[in-house]
Amino acid sequence: MSTSHLQICFWCFLLFVNVGISTSLPLERDALLDVKSHLEDPQNYLINWDQSHSPCEFYGVTCDKISGEVTGVSLSNVSLSGTISASFSVLSQLRTLDLSANSISGIIPGALTNCTNLQVLNLSMNSLAGQLPDLSSLLLKLQVLDLSTNSFSGPFPVWVSKLSGLTELGLGENNFDEGDVPESIGLLKNLTWLFLGQCNLRGEIPASVFDLDSLGTLDFSRNQMTGVFPKAISNLRNLWKIELYQNNLSGEIPPEIAQLTLLSEFDVSQNKLSGVLPREIVRLKKLKVFHIYMNNFHGELPEGLGDLQFLESFSTYANQFSGKFPANLGRFSPLNAIDISENFFSGEFPKFLCQNKKLQFLLALTNNFSGEFPSSYSSCKTLERFRVSQNQFSGSIPNGMWRLPNAVIIDVADNGFVGGISSDIGISATLNQLLVQNNNFSSKLPMELGNLSQLQKLDASNNRFSGQIPAEIGNLKQLSYLNLEHNTLEESIPAELGLCNSLIDLNLAENSLSGKIADTLGSLLVLNSLNLSHNMISGEIPEGLQSLKLSYVDFSHNNLSGPISPQFLMVAGDDAFSENSDLCVNDTSEGWRQSVTSLPSCQWTDNHHNFSRRRLFAVLIMVSSLVVLLSSLACLRYENNRLEVFNRKRDTESGDDSDSKWVVESFHPPEVIPSAALPFALWVLNFLAHFWYQL
Repeated sequence: MSTSHLQICFWCFLLFVNVGISTSLPLERDALLDVKSHLEDPQNYLINWDQSHSPCEFYGVTCDKISGEVTGVSLSNVSLSGTISASFSVLSQLRTLDLSANSISGIIPGALTNCTNLQVLNLSMNSLAGQLPDLSSLLLKLQVLDLSTNSFSGPFPVWVSKLSGLTELGLGENNFDEGDVPESIGLLKNLTWLFLGQCNLRGEIPASVFDLDSLGTLDFSRNQMTGVFPKAISNLRNLWKIELYQNNLSGEIPPEIAQLTLLSEFDVSQNKLSGVLPREIVRLKKLKVFHIYMNNFHGELPEGLGDLQFLESFSTYANQFSGKFPANLGRFSPLNAIDISENFFSGEFPKFLCQNKKLQFLLALTNNFSGEFPSSYSSCKTLERFRVSQNQFSGSIPNGMWRLPNAVIIDVADNGFVGGISSDIGISATLNQLLVQNNNFSSKLPMELGNLSQLQKLDASNNRFSGQIPAEIGNLKQLSYLNLEHNTLEESIPAELGLCNSLIDLNLAENSLSGKIADTLGSLLVLNSLNLSHNMISGEIPEGLQSLKLSYVDFSHNNLSGPISPQFLMVAGDDAFSENSDLCVNDTSEGWRQSVTSLPSCQWTDNHHNFSRRRLFAVLIMVSSLVVLLSSLACLRYENNRLEVFNRKRDTESGDDSDSKWVVESFHPPEVIPSAALPFALWVLNFLAHFWYQL
């Protein structure tokens, strides 16, 4: 063929291509602009989708380099909403359509089947609904079909089994009608990813599934799958991820599971599995995630689990495991999270869980661990959740454990720990809950507790803390629960507690608190429960506190006095005020209806006190009057005796005693003086009797 002939062929080819491009570009541009018109784009990702740009310049659009036709539209996670336009069917060469992770609603248009070259269709994580149209008739080139995490309904789409070229199938997290897994799923021999979690499936996993020897991910989680854990799963030698959690599977994990040497993630939690873990499981050297929580496993964990080098997450909580925990677990692996709570593990606590300084979640509550908590965790600054409550630990908490800058919860309750809370607690500034109740802690509560600005719950009850309640606790604006019951705290309740305006539950009972209740506690407007019983608190209950809408209150066994409102008494009940000698009910309040109560009325108390004061005053007057009367009589008697002596002396000196008898008788007190004093004495006695009667 001559050179000129080749040149003619080349120019003809270019002409053909240009003609194709010139005719397809306007059609595809108009189709995409119609797609845009059906969508809301708050982030303006589609701003250049307009007439002035080529479709190949549109954001998220790819084109064939030769023909210029649109081959891909990828708009994943760009905050789109609206509906899917049927105009996508115009894009005859479209191979990839990815609209995942948006808020698109409506249905899948049936016209989408005209995109016969489509290989990837990903509409996952949207709000699409309705019954799925049968896409199998024309979309025979599909390799990836992911419609998961939507709201599709109707029958499970059995037609997917006809898409024999599928390598990835995701239909999970939809609202299909309850039904069995179709056996025909086993026809999809090229599947590497199967996600059918949470789509109302029931019954046993079909045997045909275990012939999908290319399968890497098997996910039937959150369904109602039944039957014995399938031994045939060991046939799937390419499996690296098994997600069967939250079903009704029973039986034991077979030793053959160890044949899945590529297995990295294994989650069979929340089933009805039982038995002892096979020792062969330690051969799964690539394990990163091992979750078997909330089953009925028992016995000891294989010691060889401590040799795993890639383990990141380990959870066995809510089983019946016992014995010693594998000593080396975490020593050689980048462990991030461990939850072994609610078992019967005993002996010393493992030392190496934070060996590689990556541990964020350490949960070991409700076991039988004993001895001192290992000091190796003092440097575990990555911890966010630290919970070892309800064990049998003793000794002191290592100082570094109070200094956790990323911690959200520190829970060491219900053990035998001694010592105190270190002042380093102030460094744990992100702390949300501090739970140290039911131990043998002593010393003073550190004022650095006031630095925990995010703290919502503080429970230090049933210990031996002493000293004052730190006033700095008033800085905790997020605190909703404060329980310091049954300690030996002294002095008065700090007025600063009234600044904790989120406080709902306050319990300071069974301490040695004294002084008056601060008026500031009446500012706790959301307070629902208040217990100040069994202290030595005196003074009156502030009116502001009585006006709060409390559902539980207890002031019993104190030294409180003064009035309480009838409404407050009705809410709290009589027992809430018992063993306070000087409390009374203010029954003059409007709307008061006398209830059965052992407390006296404040009005009767006031009258009783006034009557007692008047009686005392009367007694003082009567005693004073009697003293005056007796003094007067004594003075008169003295004067009479003096006159008698004087007269006798005068008669003796004159020698005339002929009338001495008359003289003596004339001036003798019993005859002369009573006649003068008797009316006065009778008047005084009559006055006192009348005055007493008036009282």
